Amino acid sequence: MSRFTLHLGTVGGIPIYVHWSFWLLVLWVVLDSLFSPGFSLGFLVWRLLLLLGLVLSVILHELGHALAARAYGIPTRDITMYPFGGVASLHRIPDKPLQELVVAIAGPLVNFLLIGLFQVVLWILHEPIGFSPEAFRYSGPTWPALSFWLYNLSFMNAMLAVFNLLPAFPMDGGRILRALLATRLNYVRATQIAALIGQGFAVLFIFLGFFYNPTLVLVGFFVYVAASQERQQVERRTALRGFTVMDALMRDMPTLSVHQTLQDAIERLLQSQVRTFVVVEPTGKPVGILSRERLIEALHEGRSRDTAVLEVMNPSLIRVPPSTPLHEALQLLQEHDAPLLLVAEGERVLGYIDAENIAEFLLVRQALGAA
Repeated sequence: MSRFTLHLGTVGGIPIYVHWSFWLLVLWVVLDSLFSPGFSLGFLVWRLLLLLGLVLSVILHELGHALAARAYGIPTRDITMYPFGGVASLHRIPDKPLQELVVAIAGPLVNFLLIGLFQVVLWILHEPIGFSPEAFRYSGPTWPALSFWLYNLSFMNAMLAVFNLLPAFPMDGGRILRALLATRLNYVRATQIAALIGQGFAVLFIFLGFFYNPTLVLVGFFVYVAASQERQQVERRTALRGFTVMDALMRDMPTLSVHQTLQDAIERLLQSQVRTFVVVEPTGKPVGILSRERLIEALHEGRSRDTAVLEVMNPSLIRVPPSTPLHEALQLLQEHDAPLLLVAEGERVLGYIDAENIAEFLLVRQALGAA
């Protein structure tokens, strides 16, 4: 995560962050309140409390997705708040229609449950149940009742759930659409149709955003790009089926000895195209990885160039047997955010594979297919 990203906390092992761009939304709320007719400090605090309630609702929405995915053995890297909403970064998207349906619908279901909770509290407070129109007319300077806040949050959660249920892939409604299509069509075709519909909605969001709400422009760009990326990922995984890691294996493994220093790593980095080194013992046994990013990070930390690579390497190594399907290797790389996988038969290391080489393998296969 960026140094400008705020870590709010961790829930159920899932870290929750606020992206730096989210503060632009906070700034907009403050400025809009300051220049509103009849501005008062109470009105500003009221708007910020509403924003806080909405943020908590979005986080709970994303936790709904994360916990549903966990039930199917799919972990979540983190949840991040952006100006246009929250994103739960699952290690992978379930490719079974029923699983994707459950994971997708879990988020909006949380919002409906929150609405029910708010209505129960209103009932306990002897307030009318529903969405009172008067609750949205508050402009200060007197402090609003708790019921105003609950009415507004109920309405916001309803809007959040309904908006997310639009069939704009990869939003929740779009994933539900793909899951339903995948019960009748193959997964790639279902994804292509859902992505095309999602991009159509994205163009509509951008168009409406220029006239009504600038936030819709951000949502539109996000939906358009995300739909395209996910379609490409699904097509890539499908194209890799039938191949193993041996079909794209790189045997000439770039290595550094545990006794070499950061200076040695710098020289190797500048003199070659290699971006990740496998750190090995004198016997040749791999014991860790030193990536370009980790090397630069260590230098920023003030580590001396004489520091042994053993002290700054990542000791986490993922080994896979030569029979591992290529699409599973790509999935492992993505799930663990690993720079490479070691391909080994017993104790004998045959080579390694990374995401870039898999992409090159696909390009070659596509060129051969076109020919």
